[in-house]
Amino acid sequence: MTQGEKEGSILEIYGFPLWLFPVFILTVILFAVCTEWDPDFAVDTIVETENAAGAAVDLRTAVENTWESGNVSYTMYMDAAAMCVLGFGFLYVFSKYYVWGGVGMNFFICGFTFLWANIAKAIVNAIFEGEFHKVKLSLAEMTSGCYITAALLVSLGAFYGFTSPAQVILICVIEPFMMLINEHVVLDYIHTKDAGGSLVVHCFGAYFGVGVAVGLGVRAKDLPEAHRTTTYFSDMGAMVGSIVLWMFWPSFNGATFYNDVTLQGRIVMNTFLAICASCVTAFATSAFGNKGRFEMIEIQNATLAGGVIIGMICSFLIEPWTAVLIGGLGGMVSSLGYSKLHPFLEGYGITDSAAVQMLHGIPGWLGAICAAFAVLADNHNYMYSYETQWASTADMGRSRGEQFGYVLLAIVMTLAMSTVTGLITGVLINQPCCPRVAKKDRLIDHDFWNIHNGLPDPRSKEQNGNDVVLSNMARAEEKA
Repeated sequence: MTQGEKEGSILEIYGFPLWLFPVFILTVILFAVCTEWDPDFAVDTIVETENAAGAAVDLRTAVENTWESGNVSYTMYMDAAAMCVLGFGFLYVFSKYYVWGGVGMNFFICGFTFLWANIAKAIVNAIFEGEFHKVKLSLAEMTSGCYITAALLVSLGAFYGFTSPAQVILICVIEPFMMLINEHVVLDYIHTKDAGGSLVVHCFGAYFGVGVAVGLGVRAKDLPEAHRTTTYFSDMGAMVGSIVLWMFWPSFNGATFYNDVTLQGRIVMNTFLAICASCVTAFATSAFGNKGRFEMIEIQNATLAGGVIIGMICSFLIEPWTAVLIGGLGGMVSSLGYSKLHPFLEGYGITDSAAVQMLHGIPGWLGAICAAFAVLADNHNYMYSYETQWASTADMGRSRGEQFGYVLLAIVMTLAMSTVTGLITGVLINQPCCPRVAKKDRLIDHDFWNIHNGLPDPRSKEQNGNDVVLSNMARAEEKA
C-alpha cells in the first residue's frame, strides 16, 4: 500500500466526514436555537440630527468602549485563545511520528469547541436553572469558551495519538457538557470558586483524558516503542509551545475579570510570580534528578506548573512570597512526577500519552488544597467575599473549617466526575460504529494524513529496525 491510499470499510476510510458533516449541521441548528447577539453588539446607537440642508437624518454614533465590550476584553480573549491555538498546538508536536496529528487535532478541537461551547452552556444552564435562555454572544462569552476549549486540549494530551479523528469529534461533543455540569456543582452547589481553573479546567481535563485512555483499553506495554520516540527538532517545537503558554498564562487566569481591575491585577501578578517560580524549580529539580542534566519533557511541562497550581488561589489577597512558594512547589512536584510517578503509573496500566496528570492533574488538585488551607488560616472575609471567588461565609453561615471541608469536597467531586465520565466516553467511542486505531497504528500520522515529504513509516521493517537500533543506543547512553 503506497502512502495516501487507505484500505478498509467505508466507515474506516470516510469515518471523519461521515461523522462531522451531520454533527456540523446539528451545530448550526442548535446555534440558531441557543445563541443570540448580546445587546451591545446587536443594536446600533442612532441619533436624529440635521444635515447641511437642515433636513432631519439618522446618524449612527460610536458606542463608548467598555471593559466587557471593548478592546480591553478582546486583548485578554486573544491571549487566552493564543494559549489554546498556539501554546497547546506547538506543545503537541513532541512526537516523532505524530506531529501533524498533534497540532492538527489541536487546531480542529479549537475551531469546533469555540462554537460548541456556547451550545453546551445554554443547555447546561437550562438544566440547572430550570428555564431556557439563549447565550448572549459577546467577547466575555468568547473568553469563557477558551476555558472550556482548554479543558479539552488538556484531555487531548492524555489520549494523544490513541484516537481516530472521528473519535475526537465525539469527545468534543461530550466533554463540554460534563465539564460544565461539574463546574456548576463545584461553584453553585458546593459554593467554591476557581478563578484560574485549577480544578474545573486543568484537573477535570487531565483526569477526563486519562479516563478516555483507560476506556479505550490503551496500555503502555502494547504501544510500539518506536512510535513513542521524540526527536531533537520535535522537542524544540514543543518547547516553543511551552514558552507561548508561559507568556500568556497570567492573562488566561485573569481573562474573565475585566470588570474588577483590582482583582484582575492581583490574579495576573500572583500567576506571574508563581509561574516564574515554577520555571526556576523545574530546572533545578530536573537537573538534580537526572545527574546534572536537564530532561526536555520536564522542562517543557513542569516550568508551567505554577500557572496551574496557583489557579484557585490567585485571586486571594496573599503575600507575594506565598505565590512564589506555591509556584515553586508546583514546579518541583511536576518535574518529579514526570521522572518518577509517570513511569510507575504506566507500569500499572494507567497510560497518559503526554503525562498531563503531572502538569495539569496533580498541580490542579494541589492548588485547590493550597486554597483550602488559605481559607482555614485566615477568616478575613476579604479573602473570599468576592462573588468571583468564595461565597461569603457570613451569608452561608460557614466557618473557616467548614469552608475548608467544602473545598476538599470540590476536589473529590471533580476527580470522580472527570474520571468516571471520561471512562464512559472512552468506552462509548470504542464501539464499532466509530473508526478506531489499532495498537500497531497508534502515535503515527500515516493513516490519517497525506504525507508528501517522504517521512518514513515506522511500521516498515527497515525503518522499524533503525528505530530499534537508535532506541537501544539511547538506553545504553542512559545506563552509562
